[in-house]
Amino acid sequence: MTGTKVKPFLKWAGGKGQLIDKIEKFYPFDNKINKYAEPFIGGGAVLFDILNKFELEKIYISDVNIELLNCYKVIKEKVQKLVDKLKVFENEFLVKDKEDRKIYYYEKREQFNKLKLENNSEEVKRAALMIFLNRTCFNGLYRVNKKGLFNVPMGDYKNPKICDEENLINISKKLKNVDIIYGDYKKSYDFIDKNTFVYFDPPYRPLNQTSSFTSYTEYTFEDKEQIELSEYFKLLNKKGAKLLLSNSDPKNENIEDNFFDDLYKEFDINRIEASRVINSDGGKRGKITEILVNNMEEVKEAMTGKRDFNDWFKNFRDSIAGYGYYTDFEKVFKNANDIKIELNILNSLIGSKNIKEDFENIIEEYPKTLKCIPILLAVRKKEMYVIDIDGEYIYSFKKRNYPTEQYSEFMEKTGLFKLLKNHIINNLFDYVTGVETGLDSNSRKNRTGDAMEDLVESFIQKAGFEKNKNYFKQMRISNIESKWKVDLSAISNMGKTEKKFDFVIKTNKQIYVIETNFYTSGGSKPVETARSYKTITNEMNAVEGVTFVWFTDGHGWKKSGKNNLEETFDVLENIYNINDLENGIITKIIK
Repeated sequence: MTGTKVKPFLKWAGGKGQLIDKIEKFYPFDNKINKYAEPFIGGGAVLFDILNKFELEKIYISDVNIELLNCYKVIKEKVQKLVDKLKVFENEFLVKDKEDRKIYYYEKREQFNKLKLENNSEEVKRAALMIFLNRTCFNGLYRVNKKGLFNVPMGDYKNPKICDEENLINISKKLKNVDIIYGDYKKSYDFIDKNTFVYFDPPYRPLNQTSSFTSYTEYTFEDKEQIELSEYFKLLNKKGAKLLLSNSDPKNENIEDNFFDDLYKEFDINRIEASRVINSDGGKRGKITEILVNNMEEVKEAMTGKRDFNDWFKNFRDSIAGYGYYTDFEKVFKNANDIKIELNILNSLIGSKNIKEDFENIIEEYPKTLKCIPILLAVRKKEMYVIDIDGEYIYSFKKRNYPTEQYSEFMEKTGLFKLLKNHIINNLFDYVTGVETGLDSNSRKNRTGDAMEDLVESFIQKAGFEKNKNYFKQMRISNIESKWKVDLSAISNMGKTEKKFDFVIKTNKQIYVIETNFYTSGGSKPVETARSYKTITNEMNAVEGVTFVWFTDGHGWKKSGKNNLEETFDVLENIYNINDLENGIITKIIK
């Protein structure tokens, strides 16, 4: 480990942050493999991950996007000047309203493009403008027209982080040993030898005409260029370098399309799941497969850790019943004790020969005894509606709204006089305790959610997290945003919805937002939940530093919603059941 952690300073379409856990399985670094080259640097997610984890002898990065490379160079060599300028942009931008922000944004975009056209040497200003535009533009895209001019419109963010001073300064320190080269990937040839790990992340081959997004520069990267890159890959293989290449998988659109399978047929090709995140239609940002090509025989099994849904699903529990699940006796005794005095007064009616008269006398002298009547019928309401041939009535048992005689009629017609007069029961307190026990047990179907929440919390605590210190219960999106200065507008519909998460865990590296469910029965609820969480998962892909985790279980899934759950399982990496909790999943995923 290398101390201070860094993260990408740009949002970047096609960035590999979401795939780091899969890519890192191919890292071959040891005493011999101590150099790294990334000839299509882009947002640098893999680079920064490697800088965080390893101390390497030499590192080489390059790109044909001159403005991107300028940012890296400025951060490396003039970071404080960059920070100062970004602070100015941030302070000026954030205080403005939406309309004034728009004016400011397009002014900066025009400035940036003017400097590009002029081949201006103001490196710091160009870098600051690019970072500002990246943090405030739509979806964090970097897209240019045929003239090479940046043309992305402004995005809609409440509080974008324009100047991440700490991260930029830390990146600057990490880049001291990094060669930053402007030019195409072939310039890396002399640097690469048998002691080098090379990661290629070129512009992806479009899956179809509408999905084409390779306009990071004015240069094209089509099939001809993809073929040339494969030849370079083979050339470096002969040099003995360790190689990894990512690209789109044509088989998402056409199972017969073997373009990459043919190009890299002598190498190992892994297909991995990834999220499509740059489509303007949010409904089309689902899971697709990408390819990872490598020449490392020793890691051919690196990607075999993928979970099987059916294997996972077969461990679902029929019940989550703990000792307190069936009846909450603490609650039962409290409810009974709250009316103990009044019940003891009414005990005088048990076996009464003149029960109507005795009842009316009690009501007149002790009117508070009325509040006990509903529970004798296993009803918690303070008002009760009845109708017969004589009319309809709404009896209040909180404050009398009818003559005492009318309440006597209520007691007679509901059978309560008969219950008391015939000495069917011996003690009303004992009777009410039994009624409360029955009512409480009847509500246990609504108790499973709380039980699941309590269970998850116990495992969170077991993992060493402390309540209200590094984990929090029932936390709203707005509270998360204000507490840790993160932008969750992607999942709150730009602040229009106020979702609340069951738990939030905050570590030094990440914020984990957690939902819990246990379904004992089927119906529409599990289906709706699975669909909702699938949407949240896709939306969360656009949020840096926040991970969505879902714990669910219950045989209700077996009755309905299984297919929907599987769809979410395919999209959401961090979905777990009780079996996973018992196997220590919290300590494995939350770091």
